[in-house]
Amino acid sequence: MPYYRVMLHGTGIRVPSEGSGEDIIGFYTTRLVRASSEAEAERNACRNVETQWTTEEYAGRSLDGPPELSTEWVRRTSFLDVFFFKATGHAFYFRDADAV
Repeated sequence: MPYYRVMLHGTGIRVPSEGSGEDIIGFYTTRLVRASSEAEAERNACRNVETQWTTEEYAGRSLDGPPELSTEWVRRTSFLDVFFFKATGHAFYFRDADAV
């Protein structure tokens, strides 16, 4: 079964930020998954992130509930990525640049 990198965009959250005074409203994250197709890879990556936001470390942090996820891209990759790519974090942002 091939490996895929999937970049997801999470929106619809509001997480208070300790330092800036602004609320975090979204994030980007990439997951490395094994799947038989791009569609399955997307589902597996979404399930992984949804689990983090409903039962693990981010559960209950968002004042507006869990994120809405959309897929930015899916790319097939090498099994070697398993050794070099951790893919568990998030790149959070405070507000949409277009809203300024």
